[in-house]
Amino acid sequence: MTKTPRRVAITGLGLITPCGKGWRPFWQAFLESRSSISYLSRWPSEGFPVTLAGQIENFDPTEYVKNRKSLKVMSRETVLAVAASQLAIEDSGINLAAVDRTRFGISLGTGIINNDLDEIGVGIRSSLEQDGSFSMKKFGQDGIRALYPLWMLKYMPNMPACHISMVHGLRGPSNTVTTSSAASAHAIGEAVQVIKRGDADMMLAGGTDSKLNAMGLSRFQLLGLLSRQNHIPGKAYCPFDQRHDGIVIGEGAGLVLVEEYHHAKARGARIYGEVAGYGSSSDYNYDPRITEDFNGKRLGMVRALEQASVEPREIDLLFANGSGIPLEDKQESSAIKEVFEGALSKLKVTGSKPITGHLIYGSGGVELAAAVLSLYHGVIPALANLESPDTDCDLPFVLGDSLVFQSRHALFNSFGFGGQNATVVLRK
Repeated sequence: MTKTPRRVAITGLGLITPCGKGWRPFWQAFLESRSSISYLSRWPSEGFPVTLAGQIENFDPTEYVKNRKSLKVMSRETVLAVAASQLAIEDSGINLAAVDRTRFGISLGTGIINNDLDEIGVGIRSSLEQDGSFSMKKFGQDGIRALYPLWMLKYMPNMPACHISMVHGLRGPSNTVTTSSAASAHAIGEAVQVIKRGDADMMLAGGTDSKLNAMGLSRFQLLGLLSRQNHIPGKAYCPFDQRHDGIVIGEGAGLVLVEEYHHAKARGARIYGEVAGYGSSSDYNYDPRITEDFNGKRLGMVRALEQASVEPREIDLLFANGSGIPLEDKQESSAIKEVFEGALSKLKVTGSKPITGHLIYGSGGVELAAAVLSLYHGVIPALANLESPDTDCDLPFVLGDSLVFQSRHALFNSFGFGGQNATVVLRK
């Protein structure tokens, strides 16, 4: 006897972004094309090559973490994730005391959690020879002893998901995905698969990241991925535009509560939308210097459409990855044009990275929330800072003002820097 496939609804949104706490300030900023990118304020700008970022200001971890001792073993990524999980649960209206928490899990995208220089510096200083050179032998003997004993617990990638499980008493499946900036979307897609196969009824899913530290920013600077436009902060990040020259990094966390459809209906939940399909792929011989290498991105979209049983002509809204790296923007544009050949004219294309900056591992959760809010409210915000599209990025973008439009299906792309791709199809 064939079982009816389990459907998966989105019933809660929890966002901590440079726009503020919760999904409402982010959504309002997106509707107004109002960027929260500003001049970097955490270090003196003199001599530092990075001047702009999407920063979360006035964030108080104690508002969300009641056990103050726990903060000693929580990185910024972790406290942002815990905060977003709390907001998602509150937004869903779910009563944790009344649900089976063995059927409630977590799937989180995150990755390299950078060491705090002041913290690791204590161990480094204890490992220097008299001439100032670093000694691995002294680090093993003295440097490690100088570090906080539970130091490593702050920087393991699985710790944000662990803390979320502990804070809320979740005993369902727990997983951490580390696929670069596609991690959040992969985490959501995999959470949906967990529910569809019957291993859980509810999952918190999304991602968290903060690269606004010396190690994080330096890595992206050395890779040559950062935008060199340091004028007019709110206009500097411009994916698909002729001026695009790289990313502006932001920080944040975005978690959604995905829930088995009938479970959500039975408790009278507000349903923002349904996850209809999910596709994952890698770019074959991925090389960002080759503009034609978009087969993986095309395949991810095709797989998501196939799982959703949706034809390209049925997609009204496409929420683009839009990294702002010129070759990646061109690759994504080429892949979209091939997938939607013959149906491109009815498509509306937008994206939200210019509003928050690129949240790296945390980007997919925030951006998928934006896509489902577009479906839910019947409004498509414009792609900010797109004034003169690159001639190789000639897609039907929403420009200028937000567009009132009742979309039925939306396709959301989230692509990692290493060629790892995730696509999700959402249904109103």
